[in-house]
Amino acid sequence: ASGVPYTVRITASALNVRAGAGTNYKINTVVHKNEVYTIVDEKSGWGKLKSGAGWISLNYNTNTKKAKSWTNRKR
Repeated sequence: ASGVPYTVRITASALNVRAGAGTNYKINTVVHKNEVYTIVDEKSGWGKLKSGAGWISLNYNTNTKKAKSWTNRKR
């Protein structure tokens, strides 16, 4: 995947960490809002956690680098 590794901040109150890149995989653990994690791989809208804990959906977090650059843009 391009642009990895990068960090994300969780935006959901709780987000399942899955064994693989999809909801059909078992839940390994849960992460929580405002926690920051490093993504080392991407697959079909899912990000692999650097810790090895598993994969999270990239729909429920913000890329911390993109978020910073977004605030600098003029609307």
